[in-house]
Amino acid sequence: MYLKQSYFLFLNLVFSILLAACTKIYDDKTDPEKEVFNFTVTDAQLKIINESRGKEFFVINPVPELNLGNKSYSIDRFKIRGENTLNFFRKGFGINMNDKISLLNTNDGSERKYEEFKLLAMVYDYTYIENCVAVSLLKEVNLWPVQSFFTEVRLNNHTQGLYHFIEDPTEYFIEQKDASIVIRRGYNHIVKSYTSNRNIISDPQKNIARFNRIYSAIASYSGHQLSDTLSAYLDLEQYFTKLSIDLLVKNGDYTDEIFFYTRNLNGREIFGVFPWDYDDIFSDYPHEIGRSWAPGTVFGHREYSGMNDVIADVGSKLLFSIEDDLDYKIAKDSYLYQQYLNTLRSVMEKIDPVTLDQIFDYALEHISPFYSHDDIVLQSKYDLNETNFDLFSSNLSEKREMLKTRRGWILQELDNQQTE
Repeated sequence: MYLKQSYFLFLNLVFSILLAACTKIYDDKTDPEKEVFNFTVTDAQLKIINESRGKEFFVINPVPELNLGNKSYSIDRFKIRGENTLNFFRKGFGINMNDKISLLNTNDGSERKYEEFKLLAMVYDYTYIENCVAVSLLKEVNLWPVQSFFTEVRLNNHTQGLYHFIEDPTEYFIEQKDASIVIRRGYNHIVKSYTSNRNIISDPQKNIARFNRIYSAIASYSGHQLSDTLSAYLDLEQYFTKLSIDLLVKNGDYTDEIFFYTRNLNGREIFGVFPWDYDDIFSDYPHEIGRSWAPGTVFGHREYSGMNDVIADVGSKLLFSIEDDLDYKIAKDSYLYQQYLNTLRSVMEKIDPVTLDQIFDYALEHISPFYSHDDIVLQSKYDLNETNFDLFSSNLSEKREMLKTRRGWILQELDNQQTE
């Protein structure tokens, strides 16, 4: 009996040691929202980063080093990136690591290593809530699978302010989802950029040709035949879902803010959809108003000086923008439009007032702590609009009620416009 008790005591001791070890490993995970991304650069590099305007470039000789969570990491490429944000003091960064960083996913407690990511300065994002709200909405409808969170960025221990960390979507879809290609769409449906999967034998030009068939189809077909043809190339449900979110948040600029990646659906390879860059939401007008160069040209030259011109062309449709020719065709083709409305209703039912409250509560919980640091908030003087906690709080409250009201209006319009 004594030996048997001793044996169980020994097993309990071993189990306790193993449990303690496991607990220690968990505690060692890097919670990114509680850490600072601090990069070491030379004084000359710091001056160039902050004072340069209008150009992307790599910081080299030496490449900066990342300090995160009391650890130092070697970087392969450190890029100053963005488009219009390049004209601001606070720059956006594209990082490619030599040493992958392990980060805790605060949503589900999992951990994964990251090689490429972006740190967005959000210089256009008023009070820093817009990307947070948009990403939360996209998560609700399963259009945002990548890791993202908000963090402070420093250069040589000097704060650059609040940033949005986003796992590089191209790397995610190629490395994690085995996409054969990832395409970013530009204006007039050009392929703005693309990345092919080096581990998959495929001709990128054939994939690009498949993408272009989306736009030849909208010029050649209509009705049921158009829907079937598009479905052979594009996940229409995902695309309709994205347009639904764009309508809800009044996304003013999304023609060239979207990635298409190959994915398998029901045994065939089609293009899935990943939305990008929601720093122009809550807009009064869509991007095509007053910009004669912006609308696509598949159906000839289109120009809109005001919303009356849009309504005269396509009617009072539940699409925030018809700038891209695919969106224009959805508005014009009655069969495709009714399919879109079915998805729109599903999205609005999923994003109910309770869900909207949860989304805005999340923004309050995850962004407000940064407002307690005066040095971080002070950096907003370099943005399009300076911010403070009172502005943050009032904007959060205003946009919470605005989206609830807008959702109610969309549902009323759906009752009027849905015929199927």
